[in-house]
Amino acid sequence: MSTASPVKIAGIGISLLAIIIIGACAAPPGDPETGKKWYTMHNCGSCHGPNGYDGKAVSIAGLDMGFGSFVRKLRKTDASIMPPFPESKISEQDAAEIYAYLKSLKEP
Repeated sequence: MSTASPVKIAGIGISLLAIIIIGACAAPPGDPETGKKWYTMHNCGSCHGPNGYDGKAVSIAGLDMGFGSFVRKLRKTDASIMPPFPESKISEQDAAEIYAYLKSLKEP
């Protein structure tokens, strides 16, 4: 049985730390009003509802996830119906605007 070298273990640790830090990064400043415009323009309300809830798809009002997770889901969705939104369609800043809008919403 072979053991991992200290250098390899350190490399793995640094990689895991980087993943954790990136996932926990705060969202860039976003404006909820601008985010609402992007939400409408990309037709998100047709599935998630006009206010992020009460639609055919999962409620996203109040969004209970970090910005990094939100962007990952936008870029590579797990849903079979929701299309992915690459950065060419929704920039990082536009995603921050949508994120701010969704965080501002409250489910009744």
